[in-house]
Amino acid sequence: MLKNVSIIIGLMLLLTSCAFTEEMHINNDGSGSYNFKIDMSEMMQEMKDMGTKDSSSVSKSIDTTFNFKDILEEKKDSIAQLSAEEQVAIRAIADMNLHLQVDDEKGKMLMDFGLNFKDVSEVKNIEEKLSKAMAVNKKKAEGPVFNKSNVTFNFDGKNFTRKTVLKELSKAELEKVETELKESSSFLQGSTYKLVYHFEKKIKNVSIKDASISKDGKTLTIEVPMDSLVKNPQLLDFTLKLK
Repeated sequence: MLKNVSIIIGLMLLLTSCAFTEEMHINNDGSGSYNFKIDMSEMMQEMKDMGTKDSSSVSKSIDTTFNFKDILEEKKDSIAQLSAEEQVAIRAIADMNLHLQVDDEKGKMLMDFGLNFKDVSEVKNIEEKLSKAMAVNKKKAEGPVFNKSNVTFNFDGKNFTRKTVLKELSKAELEKVETELKESSSFLQGSTYKLVYHFEKKIKNVSIKDASISKDGKTLTIEVPMDSLVKNPQLLDFTLKLK
């Protein structure tokens, strides 16, 4: 099963567009949950159209959850071959889980990386965690990364902030990012990135334009093209005030 997960992630980046959703439930005390969802249903349909699925094969249906703590234990021999620094870094994903859903008949393929937090500030550097989670099946500590940046979150019970901090990249790192962008240009152009943040109190105002607020006033939704976000990682930075 773990091998299949790795294959799915690889195909996700090569075949077609995907829909990415960053969803958070933030309680009044700052605790909550974070989920990064990847909808690959369009990719699944494209695979069928390309004839990569045997029409005579039995339809598959998968609905399972992996705890990365268990996966890291299973992969401990491979992880032991990494440097001490890389081992510490990859073990940072031990508190995450992966919910995988695949249904051939319904043309459904979803991946959901999740974690619970006691304070929203714990979700900082989530991009690095997700990158490592996608590379856990390989003998390396990092998966595909289009931009070296970190997102930080702060919440004091009334004011919420999402801020992207850009890293200073070396020449080699910049070249790597540019190469990945070129290789994934068609994938990025058709993909979207959505934020869905739920609060216990009603939202009074938000700084970002084109944000949508639910009828009950407690959920914020923002959606942008993935290629635009990659070019400008700070596109989704905002401040929000609750009533």
